[in-house]
Amino acid sequence: MKLLDIPFDDRRRRYLVFHADGLPARLRLASTSTTAAFEAVGSSRFYLSQDNQILAKVVPDKFAKRQAPLSWLSRDYLEKRWLMQSDARKEFLSLRILQRAGLTTPRCHGWGLSLNPANRNASLLLMEHRQDARPGGEVFEALDEASRERFLAGFCEDVARLARAGYVHRDLHYNNLLVAADGTLVWIDAHVRRLPRSPGARWPALERSLTTNKMRGAAYHDMARNQLHRRWHRPDGG
Repeated sequence: MKLLDIPFDDRRRRYLVFHADGLPARLRLASTSTTAAFEAVGSSRFYLSQDNQILAKVVPDKFAKRQAPLSWLSRDYLEKRWLMQSDARKEFLSLRILQRAGLTTPRCHGWGLSLNPANRNASLLLMEHRQDARPGGEVFEALDEASRERFLAGFCEDVARLARAGYVHRDLHYNNLLVAADGTLVWIDAHVRRLPRSPGARWPALERSLTTNKMRGAAYHDMARNQLHRRWHRPDGG
């Protein structure tokens, strides 16, 4: 564990950083056009290190301290800070699950927590910035139909691989991953839950993780469902 005083643009914030791995002696983070693109497709804030090697994901408090003081105190301050149930910690643990299942993720440089009640950005995840990769949704939209089918094949293979390890993604859509220059899928947003213990309930839970809206239409939802069904029910599957 390290206590780091990190400049964010022109403002310094102090974090307890756990599992620190490969961090520079001085870490300085800033907003860029790259981080703006990440923020355009999500609810978190993003920052880049000066050398462009580290991407920081910051999740702000859910409740405003002045408008909902009791909710902020119980959920954002006591639960997420003092009981260490922050988004960054949960995502760090989920990324480890994905890695053990054989999926590709960025290297994690640690996760941080701010105990300062004046800092609304208590949750900090530090990970490798994959400069060779593009957001999955952007890539999918640029593909022709045959290429989209191949994309979904790789996507569903990863989902099935995670399911065979006993987990399902809680928010399955293309912008939760990047596509590297060689076509590798890199999972960057990892919120998972365990599949049901009952064998008969596992496929329905896995099927429900695919939604028409997030698959970009009924045709791609059906295509993804069929791809996933074949992989889940193959002899070496679940």
